[in-house]
Amino acid sequence: MSLRHAGATLFGTGLLVCTALLVTVGPAAATTLVACPGPERLAEFAVTGVRTWPPTLTYTDGCNAIVLRPSVLWSAVAAAVGLALAGVGQALVQRT
Repeated sequence: MSLRHAGATLFGTGLLVCTALLVTVGPAAATTLVACPGPERLAEFAVTGVRTWPPTLTYTDGCNAIVLRPSVLWSAVAAAVGLALAGVGQALVQRT
């Protein structure tokens, strides 16, 4: 199996698993549910913390802290790595 086929397979699998997890269990592993005081406004999302092991991404919507589910994070990383491998494999094929 060539590098671009392996990358495309990894990309497709990672994307499928990530989508299935997002639909079935949702993106958040933990969250605070606090009503925002003051006038209604658009949410201002910002990344507040990244940990490498165990892989954890924490972000906020202006009032609440939300932790991204690690399984969603891993499958998204697998999809990104697969896309990179497929791109490298395609570049190698076109070069020869």
